[in-house]
Amino acid sequence: MKPIGIFDSGIGGLTVARAVAKSFPEHSIVYFGDTAHLPYGEKSAALIQRYSSRITSELLELGCGAIVVACNSASSNALHQVKELAGDEVPVIDVVTPAVEKVTSLVQSGCQVGVIGTRATISSNWYQQLLHERGFNAHAKATPLLASAIEEGFHNGQVSSALIEAYLGQGEFEECNALILGCTHYPLIAEQIRAFLPDHVMLIDSAKAVAESLMNELGNESLNGDVEMKPPNLQFLVSDLTQSFALGAERFFGAPVQLLERKLQD
Repeated sequence: MKPIGIFDSGIGGLTVARAVAKSFPEHSIVYFGDTAHLPYGEKSAALIQRYSSRITSELLELGCGAIVVACNSASSNALHQVKELAGDEVPVIDVVTPAVEKVTSLVQSGCQVGVIGTRATISSNWYQQLLHERGFNAHAKATPLLASAIEEGFHNGQVSSALIEAYLGQGEFEECNALILGCTHYPLIAEQIRAFLPDHVMLIDSAKAVAESLMNELGNESLNGDVEMKPPNLQFLVSDLTQSFALGAERFFGAPVQLLERKLQD
């Protein structure tokens, strides 16, 4: 059974890995966090495409039978390159499309939908484009400091609360029917974000939406192939291993995680 490959610019994508692991308990998972080059949200589209292509090649070499781009910045800027490398036989799931599809199933067309994410994600305009195509009025805002604060462990505390208030405290999303958490880090502060929104604004967690989309893509089929992972069936790789990433990984995945360093080839 081929493993499911999941990658992100750092360890935030472990929120997606957690959701996928719950939905596919029988499947092996290989997670790759490009901690040597984070945050992708402040990188150019060309660099994001280069890094994403390298990681995709690594995951394919490790025998992955499906690829999940668990990074909004990579999904918004490098999905074409990832799909091209993966080919027709390897399904590729991004984090943007499933979140938009989730909104479509919950919110009536013509309503206003908000999106918060990194600069690269918001400036790519992909969320806005997909929402407009489905008849929604999109209101997007870059919240670049949130991901870095969460990555460093400043969540459920004064620092992240102050940042959330700075970004959301003016009430600009009060007219929205839903707010998409357009960064895989944000589920960790979902309750704090909720505190700054009216009750009628639904929060859309892209991690859960991705797991549902992958389930629809694969169905009950196993990822059959010649490559079989040996125990343990959960493998967590990072391009640069530091103590802070090791400490933070468990917070994102919700269970003990052993990170292994695997340098990216230039």
